[in-house]
Amino acid sequence: MNGSVTLPAEFSDALKHAQKVIESAGQLRVVSHYDADGLAAGAVMTGALSRAKKQFHLTLSKGLEKERLDQLAKEGNETVLFLDMGSGQIEGLESLDGKVVALDHHKPIRKSKKVVQVNPHFFSIDGMTETCASTLSLLLSVMMDPCNWELSPIALAGIVGDRQHMGGMKGINQQILEHAIEGKFVVVQRGLNLKGTTISNAITNSVDPYFVGLSGRQDNVLAFLESMDLNADTPMGSLQEYHRRKLTSMLSLRLMGQGCRPETVEELVSDVHWIPSMELSTSDLADLLNACGRMNHEGLGIAVCMGDKDALEQANELRSAYNQKILEKLLSIESDGAETKDHLQFFDAPDASLAGAQCGLAMQYILDQSKPTLALSTVGGKVKVSSRGTKFLIGKGLDLSSALKKAAEGVGGSGGGHAVAAGATIPEDKKDEFIESVDRIIGQQLR
Repeated sequence: MNGSVTLPAEFSDALKHAQKVIESAGQLRVVSHYDADGLAAGAVMTGALSRAKKQFHLTLSKGLEKERLDQLAKEGNETVLFLDMGSGQIEGLESLDGKVVALDHHKPIRKSKKVVQVNPHFFSIDGMTETCASTLSLLLSVMMDPCNWELSPIALAGIVGDRQHMGGMKGINQQILEHAIEGKFVVVQRGLNLKGTTISNAITNSVDPYFVGLSGRQDNVLAFLESMDLNADTPMGSLQEYHRRKLTSMLSLRLMGQGCRPETVEELVSDVHWIPSMELSTSDLADLLNACGRMNHEGLGIAVCMGDKDALEQANELRSAYNQKILEKLLSIESDGAETKDHLQFFDAPDASLAGAQCGLAMQYILDQSKPTLALSTVGGKVKVSSRGTKFLIGKGLDLSSALKKAAEGVGGSGGGHAVAAGATIPEDKKDEFIESVDRIIGQQLR
């Protein structure tokens, strides 16, 4: 890895410590998050551990609550490796017997003498924009064996899934991209950031970006394209340069008209990182992983990363169903809006597994950009909360991780995450009190 990725000495030491624990383990219990970044991190580690001929058992988990930790404690594992989780539940990790390693990029509570934490925040590296769980998983894997650089496209899909590519790759993520290009594991192409067979299909089914008045409305899309003298049935890959520029300009104007931030509009045309070995882009793979995780087929996502063609076919079907569910919710938010407080906005999200994606896309493309958004899902007497802000609001002082953690703990719940995206779990009967508390805290942050 030396000469490929430059790391602070202490960061490299933490990775070496984690490597030593993992390589000395007879058997490993691996627990990773179920979102695109968590699945990619889990897939990278699966590849690395398989190459090292290690015995391991991987579980993909929606969270790291008491029930999950109790189950792990009962198993009596020799060594447990957490990916994309753990730094916010450090006491729970310390309660486990055996050795514990956590590769996590979420804001940590504190350092630990028992748990080997590899977390960028400890080394003055931004875990929100420069390093995610997939990044950490790849760094450790390459340290174990340089041949694991072939897993870099999977890590890049995790980075895209965690939206750390917005505005261009940065820091360690950028170094990984450069090495993946150099090794020809990915090829860079420049293109319109839309997915679909024809231009009408791509716009009609687009949720990211989401075009107010066009997404989910085929008749409107056909009229929109006709106004530009564009053939709706033109394949996306066959657009002539003049028509591509014209379409890009008109769609950019629509995004600006619906109040999107400049960095969102700029993403309409972006670098596409093509994975020759999989015949997919990293963005496509991120979408497939997201769909597998959110539709409760996490193992399918791992199989896709491992090159299983049947799994890829099933994942594509899941992605269509997932996109349709997201699209239906975004259409209802576009129509009905969200409930608003002085400093935040919120809506109910019946399906907790889709809440985070719906919240992020609604924040980015539809709702008031001056207020962070909460999505609330009621599950078994508890309310699961997903929240999203913008980089602009972070610059003004917003810290959703701190706000949700403090407000949730104030009503007997728990919370944490990133400044721009955080989550919480609270008792159902404390929902109103929690919202008032978060609103007050955010007001103080943005003062």
